[in-house]
Formats: sequence, C-alpha cells, structure tokens
Amino acid sequence: MALNEEQQARLLRYMNGELPPTESADVARFIKEDAEARAFLRGVAEQAVVVADVERLEQQHKPAKVLRPVFNPVKWAAAAAIILVLVGSFLFTIQSSKKGLTAEVIAVHGPNQHLAADGVTRPELAPGATLKIGDKLRTLSSRSWVRLKLNDGSFIMLTGRSSLRLIRDESHRAFLLRYGNLWATISTPEGAKPFSVLTETARINTTKAQFDIETKFQEISVVSVDSGSVTTERLSDGSQVEVAADHQTIISMSQRRSLAAKRQPEPVNQWNCKMLSSPEAVFGKWLAPNENNAVRLNATPLLIGKNKTIYAANFSVRSSGSPPVMIENGSRFRIHLTTQTEDPVYVGITTKKHRGGFFGKYTEKLETDQLGQAGRTLTVEIPVNDFVPLDKSLSPSSVGTELTDIWVVSPKESAELEIHKVEFVAREVDQ
Repeated sequence: MALNEEQQARLLRYMNGELPPTESADVARFIKEDAEARAFLRGVAEQAVVVADVERLEQQHKPAKVLRPVFNPVKWAAAAAIILVLVGSFLFTIQSSKKGLTAEVIAVHGPNQHLAADGVTRPELAPGATLKIGDKLRTLSSRSWVRLKLNDGSFIMLTGRSSLRLIRDESHRAFLLRYGNLWATISTPEGAKPFSVLTETARINTTKAQFDIETKFQEISVVSVDSGSVTTERLSDGSQVEVAADHQTIISMSQRRSLAAKRQPEPVNQWNCKMLSSPEAVFGKWLAPNENNAVRLNATPLLIGKNKTIYAANFSVRSSGSPPVMIENGSRFRIHLTTQTEDPVYVGITTKKHRGGFFGKYTEKLETDQLGQAGRTLTVEIPVNDFVPLDKSLSPSSVGTELTDIWVVSPKESAELEIHKVEFVAREVDQ
C-alpha cells in the first residue's frame, strides 16, 4: 500500500534529524519492515542525485570561485538517504532472514495443505519445510497434526481440522487461526517481539506460556493456560482479561457473556456430549428428527487430498462446557449411530497431558460384525484399551491423559453415517 503524505513527511523529518529519540526508533523500525518506506527513500535519494548533477554541471560553466562550505539540511538528508537505503536494504535482506517470522516443520501426520503467500497451492508440507509470513497451513482431517518450530525456539502445533496463517505485524510475531486447534509453548528471547494469535473472536498475546486455543468460525474461542500467562482481548468490544497458569477463558463475540478467567476445573471420569444443548461442540450436518431418532447428526464430507473424500463428525469436550475428562483404565466410549452400509467405521480421539500440552491421537476400526445390520440404529461400546496410537512414537495406551475430542468417520458417502449420541463412560467401580 502506498504511503500517505503524513508518512512521507515523517520519513523526511526523520532523515533531517527532526524527530525525538522515541519517535525516531519507531520510524527506523518502520523503514526496516516496510518495503514502501524503503522505496520512497530510494526515490528521494535518486532525486537528490539528479539535483546534485544539475548543480555540478551549472558550476562547471561558471568562473571558478573559492566558496565557503554551506550546510544544506536537504542535501545532507538526501546523502543520508542514499547511504541508509543502499546499505540498510542490504542489511534488511540479511536480517529479515534471521529475525523475520518463520516456522520450520518438524513433524507431520495426516493430510495437510500449504498455500504460499502468493496464493499458489504447494505440495503437502514435510519435515524440513519452512513457512514464511503470508503462508497458510491447513490440516485437513481430524487425525492430522503438524508441529512447527519458530525461529526464536518456540513451538506450536496445529491439530485436527484447522487453518493457520503467518501474518505481518509490526509489534508481534503473529498468526491468524481461522478455525481449529492450536497448541503453543512460547518463550520469547530478550529483545524479540511478543507472540500473538488472532482468531475470529479474540486476540491472544504472550511472551512466555504453554497454552492451547480451540476456535470456530465467528463463534467462540476457548483459551486454556497450563503455565505462564496470556492476555486475551475480545474483538467485539476491546475488553481484556489476563489468563494465568491453570486457568482458562471462553471468548464469545456476544458482549452479554462476561469475559473472565476461571480456574480450570478438576477432571471428571465421564462425559456426555449433549449435542442439542451444546451445538458449538459439534461438527457435522444436522438432520430433522424422525420416528427412530430425535437427534441426527450427519457426517460431513471432507476433501483430504486429490480425489479423496471422507465423511466425518466431530465432538469437542471443552466446547461442550464440560470439565476436563480423564481417561482411566476400564473406561469406554459409547456411541449411538446409524450406517446404511456394512463398510467399516472409524472412531478416533485426541488426548492431552493432564495440565499440559498435546499428547496424541488414537483410533479404532469398527468392523462389519460390530456394526450389525445396515440401516438400523445401534449402540457400540469401545474400551479405551482398544484404541491404538496413530504415531509409533506415542505410548500404546491413552490411559492417564485427558480427552479433548472424538471423531467418527466413514470413507464412503453411501454409508450416510448418522450420530445420535456420544458418551464417555466411567470404569466400573469393581474394576
């Protein structure tokens, strides 16, 4: 975007040394980070060179005189501009690669999509790839995750169906989380910019914290902090709240809902999604009730790769308003569903460490003999020990972790998969 007259005048005053030190520092930073500012100063320098050449030619046609040097602020500013632009541009090119926001991909699981800053779709990200400002990352499946290392040593992870873009911000290392789940472990080196995440409802800032965010399109953002602290700002009215370790806040666009940080409740060992009363906890397509089922959630088609589509429904623990749910030995999942085919159905879970970050994802395959007759509503129970990790580096068991979400998937549209109820059932007392 072209500079306005006020910005141009401020740049010239800076070059003439007419700004106070605090304002000069801001302008110097602006010159380093803004290509239009550097282009404007280059133009000033080029014009100054032309003027100097004209004056030199005029002097060559006049009788020689001994002249006392006269200080001309404009010419000194032009000379300074030449030095600053030619040398500063070179330094900026070097420093931007060192100090500009970048993120290296260090681990990947499941399908993802990489949209470069120029809008071109790139191949799927693999370990070793680097994201720069303007680049966008989408994880396409409930089973997906991508772990990133920032160039300041911090770590973030995008999981499930999520969308994240690195954005330019003069005062922060900033990301835009359009929807989905982000997990972060942030430690800001001395002199570095604070870390910031912008969602549809909030802005979250920190310099040192371990936290995670779950957000949906223009609905709510749930921020949970395990260590350190973050500041959250609601975009609809600018209200702010500090979220300390072991606390969380729910940020809604509605100003009727008070913005407050509350201590994370102690875990429970059972959970019912209560889909009708917590629709924000659910991903899928609602269908009208019929004579067999009052609650009908149809699995939604998701494009996860070239010519590859799955049909999925997803259920979030935190967005349902539940306390954390601890997975214990002997616990089981109980799901009421209907499928029109005998093809397998897959159930998966996402887990986190107790009062900690992302732990991993586990899945179980329901075979034909477990699903019964096609077209009939059935109830399946899956012991937690039947779930297997999606990554070999994970513990073979999810016991001792906290449940964050559940997904149910069919690979075929003909299944017309419907979910009627999702529960996590506590272990029997005598177990």
